[in-house]
Amino acid sequence: MTTKWLTPEQAIVKANLTVTSETLKSYISEQQGKTTAEEQFQALGLLFDRERLRAGKANFLQLLEPVSHENSYASHENSYVEDEIDSHQLDDDDIETSATNKVNQLEPFIFEQCKVQIVITLLPTQQTGDRPVMIAASSHGDFPVVTMLNQEELGDFPPAIVQLLDELKADFPNRQIRRNIAQTKPVKTNKPTTQTPVRTETARSDTTKPASNTTQISLF
Repeated sequence: MTTKWLTPEQAIVKANLTVTSETLKSYISEQQGKTTAEEQFQALGLLFDRERLRAGKANFLQLLEPVSHENSYASHENSYVEDEIDSHQLDDDDIETSATNKVNQLEPFIFEQCKVQIVITLLPTQQTGDRPVMIAASSHGDFPVVTMLNQEELGDFPPAIVQLLDELKADFPNRQIRRNIAQTKPVKTNKPTTQTPVRTETARSDTTKPASNTTQISLF
């Protein structure tokens, strides 16, 4: 059975918690020192999804339970349904991308009047302590121009980017749990089938000789 998303009130009942719903909601708005909301919910055996909360959904909690074969199979089936939905969503995205490319072709080559995309990629920190940074800039759907430098050369990020990175780091525990669940999905294998051997006999006038046994074939 697939784990359902729960409201704070439902989570208290399901997990037999002694805290109130107001206490759970306070975890979201009030950070206790360096402890994030995700970590506080995990301490109670709950999985907190910040994206569902931002989307305005009241049921943003799940029970953290060991993944059994039954739950893993159910998750696999549920994932199949979600993949089907995503495939339809992908078709819509393709249409939207095509429309965006047409808009890019119509935009003038004037910096202030066209859309410019900048992508900053923080690469893993090296043994020397330096963290390489790759910056790419593009426009009009054309190939990007790229440069590489160290994070120290880049300097401090603006407050908006710092806040965004903090939210990403706070969601790392949830992302790790989702990856662990995805890695436990069973791999379906086709069971080999065997063909029943058939013996044939050829009748002759004087003697009856049994035909040789047919070879057993495994069909995969």
